[in-house]
Amino acid sequence: MTSADTQEKFSRQVILPGVGAEGQKRWNEANVLLAGDGIALQSAASALSSTGVSKITLLIQENFDPSFLVSAHPQLSVEALPLSEQVPPFSAAIVVSKDAHLRRRLNRLFRKNHQAAVFAWPSGSGYALFTSRYLNGCPCLECFEVLNPKAFSKGSVSVERLLGSVAASEALELILNGSSPLENKVWITALETGISVKHEVIPTYKCPAKMIEDGAKVTP
Repeated sequence: MTSADTQEKFSRQVILPGVGAEGQKRWNEANVLLAGDGIALQSAASALSSTGVSKITLLIQENFDPSFLVSAHPQLSVEALPLSEQVPPFSAAIVVSKDAHLRRRLNRLFRKNHQAAVFAWPSGSGYALFTSRYLNGCPCLECFEVLNPKAFSKGSVSVERLLGSVAASEALELILNGSSPLENKVWITALETGISVKHEVIPTYKCPAKMIEDGAKVTP
């Protein structure tokens, strides 16, 4: 797609004061790392595609078939890679998953490499979202997790489509501005009551990721 075609297709976004031509160019040239499962993953990919992001690097786990994502978004360049300790450079990462093991593994990888990431998961009647650029190790997702275990209680699958869109929106903010007002915060929204809370995450010596980095043995 030429520059002129891009400007025409996304003209409604380009005229937004917070986006403009330069912002749209950043989205068009972005490569977003995407990991997770189910409808939330599909929803995040749809939101990225509709905004103009042209490339997704999809981290896949065992028995995960990425073909549904490729077929649903033929305009996207989708590169599927196995989950490992090495990932190619990316603009921002999105992890939409209720799998605690996956979230922790990627949290440790991103903080080690100082790579910007957005984590989102169902929680109670709503969802929770954590954003970090991992500039100084902690605070990280596990700083919050170890002190706030109730925020990781089982959530409803009905919020997964919304979850993917919200996570994609936050990643787009990171790509556009290089930072986010939600950075190092957990945003928790309870749809049942309509209450939304932004919880500041602070470093803690109890953080398992930090303890492992320091050579301590941590029970999974």
